Amino acid sequence: MKAAVVCIGTELNLGLILNTNSVYISERLAENGIECNLIVTIEDNEEDISNALNYSMSQSDLIIISGGLGPTDDDITRKAVSDTLGVRLYKDNSLDFASLRFLKKVLTDDLKTRLLRQSYIPEGSKPIIPEIGSASGFIINFKNKWIFCVPGVPKEMKDMFDKKVLPELVRLSHKNGADNLKIKRKILLTTGISESEIEEYIKDIYAQGEKLGVKIGITASPGLIKLIIVSSSYSNEINNRNLEIISGRIKEKISGYIYGENEDMVSESLKKSILASGKKITISAAESVTGGLISSMIADIPGSSEYFSGGIISYSNDSKVNILGVNKEDIEKYGAVSREVCIEMALASKKIFNSDYSVSVTGFAGPTANNQVKDVGIVYSCIAKPDGKINIFENKFMGTRTEIKFRVSQFVLNMLRKEIENNKI
Repeated sequence: MKAAVVCIGTELNLGLILNTNSVYISERLAENGIECNLIVTIEDNEEDISNALNYSMSQSDLIIISGGLGPTDDDITRKAVSDTLGVRLYKDNSLDFASLRFLKKVLTDDLKTRLLRQSYIPEGSKPIIPEIGSASGFIINFKNKWIFCVPGVPKEMKDMFDKKVLPELVRLSHKNGADNLKIKRKILLTTGISESEIEEYIKDIYAQGEKLGVKIGITASPGLIKLIIVSSSYSNEINNRNLEIISGRIKEKISGYIYGENEDMVSESLKKSILASGKKITISAAESVTGGLISSMIADIPGSSEYFSGGIISYSNDSKVNILGVNKEDIEKYGAVSREVCIEMALASKKIFNSDYSVSVTGFAGPTANNQVKDVGIVYSCIAKPDGKINIFENKFMGTRTEIKFRVSQFVLNMLRKEIENNKI
């Protein structure tokens, strides 16, 4: 069976908030072997809701509608659905307690009437009493199309969807012969490589994946490219095997750029590499262009105090000279954004914290660089290693100031991870 997800809210269409509900619902569907073939986001408008519902019923067997079930004037999903199906709305008294749940005292009859709007559902539907929140949901079958309406508030939606809707969806899909369908996925996380480069590296793997029933998708965001590998079969054992085959092939091609899987952060992968070394490794940082983001990302991981000695934000030239001890003449000669200064920053941090490794970064995050736009994104980064040797990198990162800072931090932490994995103290 195929499912459509319809999310209602003018604030979604205006881009004021992220549509996290559609992501959550579609992921939960996939985990339970139900294919989501359509996702629609529409504003609080009866005609649009009706059109979306009619189109969804023409394309899918199961329709999950999120949003527009509250007590305000723009909460019109109940009426739009009932009008589209040609049935009347009626008041289900079993929903009154939930509808009035947050009303400590009746201020006015009008307020009570507004809240009780949440007790109305289309005739022929089954009510869903909310365990949290006051907005009730409902389930209705119309010409063998199953429609499930749940609240739009993410916390309320998740609770109702997981406890009341998903079990019914699974039951219906099993009843229709899809009980053996299994869908599993794996996400490979990469940094320091572009989407087009990845496609060039793995272009021959797509065909192999198709033969195994495995699809490969790529999503790009600043500093992070995700490879989403999805396997569909009638056995989780087959899915796991196929995922390992395809992910293994991909790793053969771009292993140096892959830092983790699924929800891993690069700083988590760094921690894993440090622990896997079996050594008591310590690291430190000297940051300019990233303004402390590298240190923050490291410190976001529980237990990082065991290996992160500390970091210094040397944003100004004075701080580079007075705190790190960078040679003032070198800054004047080579510039604060230079290989020479970056190396001095890393070595100084390593000495100050007496750490095994130290990283440093200096660069131009924009919008201008020495009054020249062409230099924006040029960043030098350095890794000072236990044996006294250094790795120095020159890159040009694209994006806004915020994006460049994140790209740099991702790159540096991944390079440090690789260095620790590939070298012994």
